[in-house]
Amino acid sequence: MCIRDRLLGAGFDTRAWRFANRNQSTTVFELDAPTTQQDKIKEFRKKDIPIPRELVFVPIDFDRQDIHNVLSRAGYKQDLTTLFIWEGVSMYLTAQAVDNTLEFIRSHAAPGSRLAFDYIHASVLRCENRYYGEKGIFDTIHKTGEGWTFGVEDGEIEPFLAARGFKCDKHFTSSDLERAYLTNPDGTLHARINGTHCIVLASINGVKI
Repeated sequence: MCIRDRLLGAGFDTRAWRFANRNQSTTVFELDAPTTQQDKIKEFRKKDIPIPRELVFVPIDFDRQDIHNVLSRAGYKQDLTTLFIWEGVSMYLTAQAVDNTLEFIRSHAAPGSRLAFDYIHASVLRCENRYYGEKGIFDTIHKTGEGWTFGVEDGEIEPFLAARGFKCDKHFTSSDLERAYLTNPDGTLHARINGTHCIVLASINGVKI
């Protein structure tokens, strides 16, 4: 089975570099804004870090460009099983751009492909301050001039995905992650995780790898 990775909104993610020695056949497509990709490439060249041969940079504006057209020009083959990683992106998009991205994956990915992504609670956009660390991170994000614009209502991720042709295989809240990774042997917490975000692993039409 051939597998390809698509990092949608890769930012300064370093997976392609960190796993380069183990990766002999998987093409990794990194999609992001041109300026972000250029800054990333400059930093790695400045540090004399070679770009892995399996890595393909794909500049894109998610709000204005068609993902399928952009990826196809970069060499994307939709008959190959793919893992889509969509991290730290959905909350910055419009609802239409989120739907367009999910529709692209559903329509142009081989059976067995999967999607891993994070999202924020919709209540965060309404400044309801329900979660640990919410106000601090919300204020920090807005000071950058690039605020959050999209979220999913509490308890609605499964129907949200089902309506768009996906099955929610795994769902992790901040509390789930704290219990799994930050709980001491005596049951106390070693640290807290910002409560605004959740992580999802989903399959297309309910089909898993």
